[in-house]
Amino acid sequence: MSGNSNQHPGGGARHRTEKDVTMLKQLLLMLGLAVLVSVAARPFQDKTIPFWGIPEPLKLLEPKVALAAETASAEVAFPAADLPYKVSYEVTSALYMKRKKENVHFVDARDVPLYNEGHIPGAANIPFEHVADYQKALDSIPKTELVLIYCDGGDCHLSHDLSEHMNQRGWKRVAVYEGGWAEWTSETDLVEKVED
Repeated sequence: MSGNSNQHPGGGARHRTEKDVTMLKQLLLMLGLAVLVSVAARPFQDKTIPFWGIPEPLKLLEPKVALAAETASAEVAFPAADLPYKVSYEVTSALYMKRKKENVHFVDARDVPLYNEGHIPGAANIPFEHVADYQKALDSIPKTELVLIYCDGGDCHLSHDLSEHMNQRGWKRVAVYEGGWAEWTSETDLVEKVED
């Protein structure tokens, strides 16, 4: 027989339930306060990542005019802008043909092993994930000249990231070839490799 005969049957369960409700209220209160603090601090933070934590895709501009092989220069099609441009395979091919005459710089944003296996002829390798180690290569590109950046294409974001990085540091004529290496190699045999 229990030593506490005055205890009401079910009193322990009711006490636990009241304690659980109190803890739940405290948790909800703490959660609410955390959300309020986060929202209040948001205006003072860098807004590159939205509140819900998923970075917005970089917005790319369309070239100002169609870049036909003989009728428009890269300077007219890609004037200085605060956002990078996006280019198709056709525009990339036209820029490739004009790259020396119009001072167009091709940049491969993939890692070194992929670049060594094959890249657009004449492209420099500036892997975005190690961009701090490539400052000298970046500085060798005049900020007034057009830079065309590519990576693997598809879901690859390295070209977008590198274009944003360069655009924020003063290169205002930057273009992203969204089809990237996958599209380039499906359309042309123009491939350069780094031999061991």
